[in-house]
Amino acid sequence: MPRRVGRRTVLGTAAALAAVGAGTRPAAAQTIAPVSLAAVLKPVFGDKPIQQGKVVLKLPVVAENGGSVAVGVGVPGTEMPRRLVLVAPQNPQPLATEIHFGPRAARAEATMRLRLARSQAVVAAAEMPDGSVWATSAEVVITSGACIELGE
Repeated sequence: MPRRVGRRTVLGTAAALAAVGAGTRPAAAQTIAPVSLAAVLKPVFGDKPIQQGKVVLKLPVVAENGGSVAVGVGVPGTEMPRRLVLVAPQNPQPLATEIHFGPRAARAEATMRLRLARSQAVVAAAEMPDGSVWATSAEVVITSGACIELGE
């Protein structure tokens, strides 16, 4: 004998499902603001022209937790940059790291974990020995952000 489902049961179940789904936002629906490499890197490199290329930036496309996002950055080849810079423009403190390479460095590579506040395009830049600045960016979607400013 089939069980009858009442109107109140249907409405209660629908309300519960709506409440659970209201607080979540699918990762694919998040939008990432486009970044201008020159604008993001101006506080670090001033008015030096920014060229695209030479720098390799490895980020996951989707990160479950913004508290620890694996990042790899480097300049392939034998040319050693003066410094590598990582910028996360949507973080409360955008300059994530600045790495200087000494004369005994074998490769211009680094791996680390970053805290990211929200989905964004992370920018990596390298200042070469001739003074030129090369940069690239990569987008990462964060499902749970990490950087929270108190008092906002």
